[in-house]
Amino acid sequence: MSDNISNGNNTMVIKYWGVRGSIPSPLTIEQLHEKETALIKRIAADGGIEKLFGVDCDSAKINSYLESLPLSLAGTYGGDTTCFEIQVKDSPLIMIDAGTGARNLGKVLLGRLFAAKNLNPLNTIAAHNKDIYLFFTHYHWDHLQGFPFFAPGFLPGDFRINLHFYGKSNTRQRLSDVLAGQQEYPNFPVVWEDMPCNKNCIELGRLEPNFIQVGGAKITYQELTHPDSVFAYKVETGGKKFVCATDTEHKDTPDPRLIKLARDADILYYDCQYTPEEYVGTPGTLTGALTKFDWGHSTYEWGIKNALAAGVKTLVLGHHEPMRDDFQIEKLMERALEYRDAQLALAQNEGRKLEVIMGCQGLEQKL
Repeated sequence: MSDNISNGNNTMVIKYWGVRGSIPSPLTIEQLHEKETALIKRIAADGGIEKLFGVDCDSAKINSYLESLPLSLAGTYGGDTTCFEIQVKDSPLIMIDAGTGARNLGKVLLGRLFAAKNLNPLNTIAAHNKDIYLFFTHYHWDHLQGFPFFAPGFLPGDFRINLHFYGKSNTRQRLSDVLAGQQEYPNFPVVWEDMPCNKNCIELGRLEPNFIQVGGAKITYQELTHPDSVFAYKVETGGKKFVCATDTEHKDTPDPRLIKLARDADILYYDCQYTPEEYVGTPGTLTGALTKFDWGHSTYEWGIKNALAAGVKTLVLGHHEPMRDDFQIEKLMERALEYRDAQLALAQNEGRKLEVIMGCQGLEQKL
């Protein structure tokens, strides 16, 4: 995946390297064929190859046409699990989770290190050039299984980086033990202890959380509802706020803990793994008749309710159900927008606005 982030006048850049939930879900041959068939039908309906692209099939026209199409026809929402890169001006690089998306991020970071000797393009302070602050929402495998394939962690000598790991304290296992455990024999050929990077593990208490200062970024965390609990994180700098609330389950009202954390945020990333029908276990739905109560995930409806209650500007829906293909994700997006419009029409939401975006692998947001 390319590294196409430009500095500009941004104070914060968020890039999504993985937005799938539970398990990686790469495109199957059948899904790819379905996309190809739908694309050919679309080209025919739009006038055919010669009309659209000329006799010589002009590459610029082809690219422009493809960019105008939804991801279901000319791309994908991605199959990697949760991993976010957050660049903050004059700060160390920040990551949230290290699902399988961390592998592609690591490849890009190698290029930055070798070309510019700086992991964060928004950073101009030499002391931060080789530092990464990695915040784990929780320790389920889809949120950390990409770390053994995170190439910067294996760089020795002058390119050795400093990795600062943050995660919730656990009565059974330390954070370092969690990470080392997935690299034990026979799971992985290189043990945690042999990775050359400098490692610093910090465990965060669940009660009365304090903020963490990372260069110019202030990181605040909040425990939310998920099996064995989960942390949501707020990253803020220069009045700009990004909140990640993945793997959290709604109850009967907007979550007051999340509302407090996400108050007036520019961007809220929220778990929408299930449709409302899937959540209650409606027979015939994609995920079957089993109820999803207490599974720790939510719906687009509650993402919108929480975002409106917190006064969020933009809601990004993510942690997509691994069985949901790109066409189904776009249908879910249509339903989310209809629900958003219905909520905005209510008297209690008069005057409010909310942009809703479907999260996809490769999405960049600049603040």
